[in-house]
Amino acid sequence: MVNQEKIRDKVQIIKNNLSKLESIKQTGLKEFLDDLFMSDAAIRQLQVSIEAMLDISHPIVSRKHLGTSKTYRETIELLAQAGIIPQQQLPTHLVKRFMALSEIIFLISIISSVPCL
Repeated sequence: MVNQEKIRDKVQIIKNNLSKLESIKQTGLKEFLDDLFMSDAAIRQLQVSIEAMLDISHPIVSRKHLGTSKTYRETIELLAQAGIIPQQQLPTHLVKRFMALSEIIFLISIISSVPCL
């Protein structure tokens, strides 16, 4: 069963993070690249937003009987086909980029957790 409160909380997390990313976007490229904390913050906001989106995607697909998905990409595509995510705002190439970014962030999180020898 889809917990509506959980979905609302995750959507709010995504909106808050997008607001923070918009603030970061307003800084100049040089400042962004020179400030390690700012780039780390941007990566973290993206990571948390992607995780929140994926957390709510599967339960929605399941609850609404939209089909079966084996990958996150298929889940996102099912949501778009059902009109839950506007297809015009989520073309296939962006889904691919989104998933690649998710994988990169996951790898970064693994690498960053490895203790120094």
